[in-house]
Amino acid sequence: KCAGAGIEDHIHFHIVPRWNGDTNFMPAVSEVKVISQDLVQTKQKLLKAYQGIRQEKE
Repeated sequence: KCAGAGIEDHIHFHIVPRWNGDTNFMPAVSEVKVISQDLVQTKQKLLKAYQGIRQEKE
């Protein structure tokens, strides 16, 4: 129940750039600082994480 999630084994995240290359949307939304990352890198990391989760479930 990480981050107050009410559903166990639940993954929830937001990817919300306003335009290609946007890395500064969080201060406008919630005054949160983020570490910027290229979308290709983000995709690769998410795919790796999903694969790990799927392997744990099998």
